[in-house]
Amino acid sequence: MDHPTKKDNTMMDCGRQLKKIPESTKKRVNSVQTTILSAISNKELNLFLCIVCGNILRQPVTVKCGHTLCMSCLDKMPEKCRKCSQDVEEEQFRVNVLVQGLIEKWTERNKLNNTDTPVVILVLHPRYVLRSGCAGFQYTVDISRKISTKWKKSQIFDLNHPKRQIYRKLSYRRKPTKHPAKTRKENQRNSDSFGKMLDNMLIELEMTVEKALRDSWECISEEDLECLLCRRCLADPVTTPCGHTFCRDCLTRVLDHRLTCPLCVSKLSVGDYFRGTTAVLDQATQFLFPKKRPHQQCGSDEHSSDNVSVFVCTNAFPGVACPLYVNEPRYRLLVRRCLESRSKTFAMTSLDPSGAKLMQYGTILEVKDAISLQDGRIILSTQGIRRFKVISRDEKDGYDTAKVEHIYDITPTPERISGLVSLHRKVYTRAVRWIHLLSPAALSEVERLIGKMPQIETDWLTLPDGPSWTWWLIPILPLSAQLQVGFLSSTSLEKRLRAIDKMLEHMKVRMQAEPRKDSVTYTANDDGMVFCSE
Repeated sequence: MDHPTKKDNTMMDCGRQLKKIPESTKKRVNSVQTTILSAISNKELNLFLCIVCGNILRQPVTVKCGHTLCMSCLDKMPEKCRKCSQDVEEEQFRVNVLVQGLIEKWTERNKLNNTDTPVVILVLHPRYVLRSGCAGFQYTVDISRKISTKWKKSQIFDLNHPKRQIYRKLSYRRKPTKHPAKTRKENQRNSDSFGKMLDNMLIELEMTVEKALRDSWECISEEDLECLLCRRCLADPVTTPCGHTFCRDCLTRVLDHRLTCPLCVSKLSVGDYFRGTTAVLDQATQFLFPKKRPHQQCGSDEHSSDNVSVFVCTNAFPGVACPLYVNEPRYRLLVRRCLESRSKTFAMTSLDPSGAKLMQYGTILEVKDAISLQDGRIILSTQGIRRFKVISRDEKDGYDTAKVEHIYDITPTPERISGLVSLHRKVYTRAVRWIHLLSPAALSEVERLIGKMPQIETDWLTLPDGPSWTWWLIPILPLSAQLQVGFLSSTSLEKRLRAIDKMLEHMKVRMQAEPRKDSVTYTANDDGMVFCSE
């Protein structure tokens, strides 16, 4: 048995003296020790580790939550994932093709002496590892750029203080002194100097760890981590049950059209929309190619530009609910991007019968709730928040986009306010009477779809779209889409009220008339406001 040398005893004394130094310096020491112990265990410094055994993955399998483990470790995995505690569903597990290929490439690059044993990237000098806590940590690279496992006594740190000098600085309290104040100042300077040395040591240690890991995985190129669909670095990678990996946005767009893998045509399910991010690949792309990730998410989030996405379906109105049933793949994509945005808004217009793709006027909708069905379709609960006019049109990923400007009512002049208030009271009273004439079944269906008739706001004169009850009434009146667009384009509350008054008068006559009904014609004034006349 080897007896401790004088140098060993010095280092042990150094460790005992650490207990006497200030708390801030102790924290620095603990940081250095923690980093070194992580390097020793090699658990946090390597990529592509199994979540069960902690070793480099062998025949990697990715479960639905996105975590990856060895095929042989599946039997050791409980019913819940060890990382996230989510349920591990029973399915036919297949090897993750991309991860397996990357590991094989790394193993071939880092084999030691033409064996199948990969090298140890980070090593510690064995003699002082348990005593000093910071001695001998190193990594080396030979001419062939392969990692070496030879033990070397050279250290990576350029410490200006040899160990014996450190010992002397730490043992200052043992020396008797006749000048306590002077000694305290000197001790504080020595402690600060030692703290700075530990900070420099920790910085160089972290840099060395990162450089060692990057050199080990330098055989992995950006092309190795490309999505097979968009040909760019994987963004939020998702692995299918068949073992193929794609960007999440790319995969969901494929699933919108057909529930099969785009590579091997294996059958997939709607549940694959919600598979977790493949953690080992996401970690690898963040570490190896951090500058290649800002492009994500594969061209999504049109709110980054001046254009807004446009859902061409029907007319919506400010303050009125607009339930939607989304089935088309292009609009599924639009809705997903909308839900991922901060505003959760999109534009709604109706189809232009004259041949243009969309009407010139519409309403911005805000998503209140969304339900995804098992077959991928989506049910949306939305509400109109403001009107707009289309300035220019464009197209993106199959759906329309547009540059728009918002529309607001013109503030009435003081001399017209009294007349406007009287007109508003008259039309509101007539609207309430007409609503009461509807059958209970019809009224119940209307309230189920768009809610109950709103109460009059106290500040309705100053609202940008006028009183909300007028917009609630328009979708249940027998108006064509073009006439509804005329209401949306109007900036005069007075003209809208007069048009509603005429329409209600016509509906009253129509409901009281004999089965023979008079013909009705509709006209519009020069500024696009719709009027109805008998």
